[in-house]
Amino acid sequence: IGVHRRGDPRERVGAAVALFFFLSGALYAQPFTSGETTDFDISWRVFGAGTARMTLNEIPGAPTPTWRATVEAHSIGMVTRLYKVEDVYRSTFQSNGYCSLQLEKTIHEGNRNRDQKIDFDAQRKLAAIRETDMSNNRVIRQLESPIPPCAFDVVSGLYYVRTLKLEVGKPFQVPINDGSHTILIDVEVQAKEEIKTPAGVFHTIRIEPQVFGGTLFKKSGRLQIWLTDDDKHRLIQLRARLFFGNITATATK
Repeated sequence: IGVHRRGDPRERVGAAVALFFFLSGALYAQPFTSGETTDFDISWRVFGAGTARMTLNEIPGAPTPTWRATVEAHSIGMVTRLYKVEDVYRSTFQSNGYCSLQLEKTIHEGNRNRDQKIDFDAQRKLAAIRETDMSNNRVIRQLESPIPPCAFDVVSGLYYVRTLKLEVGKPFQVPINDGSHTILIDVEVQAKEEIKTPAGVFHTIRIEPQVFGGTLFKKSGRLQIWLTDDDKHRLIQLRARLFFGNITATATK
C-alpha cells in the first residue's frame, strides 16, 4: 500500500503493520499538554549557528481533538552571512493516534525559497503534496502517493515516539511520509545518559532513527536524539553527524 522500508524501496508492508502503529500509540498516556514550548540553541562544529523553537497547541473548535506543532529555525551570526536559514514547519495531527493530517513547510535556505504542503487523506489512503517556488510563484511539484491508515510526518512522528515506552536495546519502527513515499524508519534505543544543558541537567534516553543513506535522505550521516527518561520524553538534544560537520540543537528553556 505504498509503504517502503528504509534502504529497500521495493518492499511493501501491509496495512496491518500501520494499524499496529496506530493502536500502539494509543496505549500510553498523552505526555504533553497544549502550550508546551521548548527553545533550542543550534551549533555547527564550535560555532553558534542558530536558534529554534518548538511549540504545541490544541486547535480550538476542530471537529475532533487535533494538535498543531510548529517548529521555527533561524540562522544567526556567521552562518547567516554564509547561508541564511528561516524555516517554519507546521504539523497538524490527530490527538488519538497522532496520525498526520497536514504538514506545511515554509523554507528559506540561501537562495532556495519553497512553500510546501502535504495533505493526508486517511479515507482515500493518499498523501497529496504541492510545492511552490516562491521566487517565481511556480508550482514545481504536485503529486499523490499512497499511505497506510496512519502515517506520520517528520514532526508528528516525534510526538508519536514520545508516547512510547522506550527500552534500551529494543528497536522499533515508525512510518514517515515525505510527500512522495511512506518509509518505515528503524529506530534504535541506544543508551541512558545524563545531559547538561542551559536548561538544566537531565536524565535522558538516546535514540537513533536510521534516516540517512536511504529513501528519506540519500547522503550518509547519523541522527541522534536525546529525550527525557521519564513519562514526558521531552526533546532535550538532537545531533546530526554530517559530512560537513556536526549540527547540534540543545534545549535552553
